[in-house]
Amino acid sequence: MRLFVALDAPAAWQREAEAIQRALPSLVRDGARLVDLENLHVTLRFIGEVADLDTPRLKAALRRHLPPVDVELRLGRVGTFGAPARTSVVWLGVDGDLDGLRELHERANAAVEEALELPFDEGRFTPHITLARVRNRVTAADRRAIADHVRSLPPPDPEPFVAREALLIRSHLGPGGARYEVLDRYS
Repeated sequence: MRLFVALDAPAAWQREAEAIQRALPSLVRDGARLVDLENLHVTLRFIGEVADLDTPRLKAALRRHLPPVDVELRLGRVGTFGAPARTSVVWLGVDGDLDGLRELHERANAAVEEALELPFDEGRFTPHITLARVRNRVTAADRRAIADHVRSLPPPDPEPFVAREALLIRSHLGPGGARYEVLDRYS
């Protein structure tokens, strides 16, 4: 099963994300897959494929490592990943207690390493909420236009939020996009 650890986006953040998605021009909406509002989250650790037999060990390690979850966050600017000609994702930044958020990220990594012997995620942690994924068929010129438009968007209302719970989520991939199932909660 395909798993990740995340913080759920509160309703106020979903409303801000929806407003940004509506503000995207048809070029973006036609060339990207918008993320469903109920799927919005801040990923702490993407794990990937995990055997069913390993899941109880992972849940136990997350219970030992993740709590307490108590970090005050707020929304940041809108941006994209990738060079403008290779823009692949439109995202909404997360600001606030980034040191606390990085600590949660590190604790999630420690749990995954302990339970599954997967190496610590050394990649750069960029807290964000994915709003849209640009489709493969989009040209470099259109990707640049998407990146330019996104850079011109005003930042959303910062809308503070105190995250008090992390989730272990299973991702079911399908032709209509991902469907998420919460397997465990850590508070």
